Amino acid sequence: MAITLIAVMTCGAEFQVNTRTSNKQENPAISMDAEGNFVVVWNSYLQDGSSNGIYGRCFDSNCSPVGDEFQVNTTISGNQREPSVAMDAAGNFVVVWYGPGENEEDIFARRFDPNGLPVSEEYRVNSRTESRQRFPKVAMNDAGVFAVVWESEKLGTSSYAGEISCQLYDSNSLAVSEEFQANLLSDCRYPDVAMDNNGNFAVVWMQKGSGNSILARLYSADGKAKTEPFEVSTIKFSSITRPSIAMARTGHFIVAWDGDPNLAGLDDIHGRRYDFNGTAIGEQFVVNTTIAGPQQNPEVAVNSRRQFIIVWDSKIDPNINERDIFAQRYDRVGRPIGGEFQVNTYMADDQKRPAVAIGENRKFVMAWQSDGQDGSGYGVFGQIGNIVGSADFNGDGFINFRDYCILADEWLKSEEPLRTDLIDDNKINEQDLAEFCYQWLLLME
Repeated sequence: MAITLIAVMTCGAEFQVNTRTSNKQENPAISMDAEGNFVVVWNSYLQDGSSNGIYGRCFDSNCSPVGDEFQVNTTISGNQREPSVAMDAAGNFVVVWYGPGENEEDIFARRFDPNGLPVSEEYRVNSRTESRQRFPKVAMNDAGVFAVVWESEKLGTSSYAGEISCQLYDSNSLAVSEEFQANLLSDCRYPDVAMDNNGNFAVVWMQKGSGNSILARLYSADGKAKTEPFEVSTIKFSSITRPSIAMARTGHFIVAWDGDPNLAGLDDIHGRRYDFNGTAIGEQFVVNTTIAGPQQNPEVAVNSRRQFIIVWDSKIDPNINERDIFAQRYDRVGRPIGGEFQVNTYMADDQKRPAVAIGENRKFVMAWQSDGQDGSGYGVFGQIGNIVGSADFNGDGFINFRDYCILADEWLKSEEPLRTDLIDDNKINEQDLAEFCYQWLLLME
């Protein structure tokens, strides 16, 4: 049987996201819809005339910009920074950030259509306005339901201690719950959130203590807790980290963080997989194979097949304050697809704070901030790739027995070129065969 193939578009070199290049563009975040269209948001210094403002730019699945960059925030006084973005299946998206509020800092949000046109005014997310609300993250399902989490300063303490706050919204941006706290213990930092296609979600954060740890908690679609907070990390660590979480449509999720038991300068990237009930699938694992210098700031993304990718920044030379961006792909059972690889091709100066998203076509897109590449301080740059390649080896627009014969002919070979190397590890083995069978059977449905 011949199966019609949906063409997979591939972009090559790094691309620049920001068009305004003066001063600094930092802290990128990214989200992608079901068709591979995506949006990148960041904060830009002095662009709106008052410290940082929040900006974004939309791209189609071919990496072509959909219009110019646009401003997200309408309140421009003070410092607006650290945006997060989430997109539904149709390409509508919501951006959240923190900025000056009634007392100190509050969390704000704004909704946009697939072309980057606003469909709401900016609005405050947090209902408690005393003290500082910072470091928001947002997750959205295909229908546009979304959850926002942030770090909220605990009141009545002599020194800073954080709590993890959350607010749940329907697809019309109407709150469906009161603001609530995810944590039971004090001194919690840097939350993240991920949501499945039914609106169930998980919150993860760093718990400070004598040995820091990563905690998580699961919630149902109505905002009711399904679990008590539980510990993700099994090895204590001394450094401060921002954990990242990604959830498949089925509710299976992956958590990534950086840490070392003794010294931040020795940080590695760690990950752990869970099923939809919050049951761990194995122990925590080390992602990076390069161990020299600190490996930090991981971000994780997962698709509907539960294939996932983790990106991070790496500082190998302790005498030079420069980093590069690395990534590692994984299959649905947590096996590495190929080895870690360097993402950035511009090698000068400093590259850090990567973000990543995956579409349902198995295409992933990454963004990070790069110092000096656009001629003035940090700018935002991106790169795109595929978790796996297309099984249409003979290029006739179909996946069929002819393609299988090509794969069989190259089985267990390691010389170049390898036409059937679906996972780009310069060999043909059972992982390539499994991916070929999946694409053949999927397209028969």
